[in-house]
Amino acid sequence: MAVDRLLFPRPETPRVSVERVPVDGTCPECGATSLARYPVANHLGPRMVVKCQRCLYPVAVTRPEPDDHWPAWRSPARDWPASRVG
Repeated sequence: MAVDRLLFPRPETPRVSVERVPVDGTCPECGATSLARYPVANHLGPRMVVKCQRCLYPVAVTRPEPDDHWPAWRSPARDWPASRVG
């Protein structure tokens, strides 16, 4: 696990944004080919989504993988097995 997931300085820009990674495919709703994958804060918890950038149709919603580093504030011990000790 990288240190950058644990220590975060104050943002230097007035607006914080995430990188939207282009994804191959076609939107089933509007037919556009402009799909992107990026992290979101969902009512179900942190998720990675693939959305159409034209109509914002959610093509896929998945749980983040460790390589996604999302959420950035996630506990380093999140994936550890539970202990019965106190």
